[in-house]
Amino acid sequence: MSAIFVGVALSLVAGILNGSFATPTKYVRKWEWENIWPVWAVVGMFIFPWIIVLATIPHSGQLYGDVGAHQIFLLALFGVGFGLAQIFFGLGIAAVGIALNFAIAIGISTALGSLVPLIFQHANTILTPQGEFILLGVLLTLVGIALSAIAGREKEKQFRLALPLSEDAQEAGKDNKRMSFATGLTFCILAGLGSPLGNFGLAFCTPTVNRAVALGASITNKYNAVWAPLYTASLIPYLIYCIYLWRKHHSFRLFAAPGTGVYWFYGIGMGLLWMGSSAIYGIGAARIGDMGPVLGWPLFMSIIIITSSAWGLFMGEWKGAGKKSANAMILAVVFLILGFVTLAYSGTL
Repeated sequence: MSAIFVGVALSLVAGILNGSFATPTKYVRKWEWENIWPVWAVVGMFIFPWIIVLATIPHSGQLYGDVGAHQIFLLALFGVGFGLAQIFFGLGIAAVGIALNFAIAIGISTALGSLVPLIFQHANTILTPQGEFILLGVLLTLVGIALSAIAGREKEKQFRLALPLSEDAQEAGKDNKRMSFATGLTFCILAGLGSPLGNFGLAFCTPTVNRAVALGASITNKYNAVWAPLYTASLIPYLIYCIYLWRKHHSFRLFAAPGTGVYWFYGIGMGLLWMGSSAIYGIGAARIGDMGPVLGWPLFMSIIIITSSAWGLFMGEWKGAGKKSANAMILAVVFLILGFVTLAYSGTL
């Protein structure tokens, strides 16, 4: 079995996990946004990443001392930006739902996450057939993003005009009153702009990765050295924002509200799924080789978008939205998938 095939398969598994991690948020009705998401963040951004480092990276204390202040600063910078993006990502889900938020944010993230490492690290391939297919994939992705926005806008209009005929439709209507579509769309875009920073950690922090290998880490697990410090930095702005919301909404008390004990397990499960997907993606990217961050990223993203869209349909997010918006969303997903497939195909050239 070739290393590239294994890398592709692992990217698919990682995408399924990541596309599913946010679904429990629909079942924590007694908690606010700032209750469920910090549980996810502490587990997914801090506890689990450091457990993985201790389990797979030998001499980790020495590693971070050896790589120097510049690498640590770069990891922290990517991490803080990624943490801000995750705030916007969570707000985007609350505003426009799982399917649309994933489509827009992941679409932008796919384009940037592939294109930036390509330009800065593999510029010599841009004018080759492989580079041309990568650029075509980015263009198809951007078309999908535009169609996603159109679908979401049409969905908002339908919810505003139609009478809520079901509990799901009523809930969707309440969510739309809480936050305008324009605001939700802005959150999705900002999440998409910041989300590739996690992938940039793999692409641009190679001294940390190489030093981990020199100290005994396997090639398969080498990217685990990046996740822990990057995500720890991500946790800082995330928790600051949650503390602000706790004070504003007096919602910290909800952690002890009756009947919410199972919510903690939802949050922990979200963190395990999310960080597990990052770790598996890192292994898949390592298997693909030097182009792993360029080509593994769209494979990872493509399955995320397919999985999250399936969850959105299953959970009734588009019930009552009308055929026009549903058809636009289906067409958007088709273009996004075409973009992802085109990018993935470029890896074979």
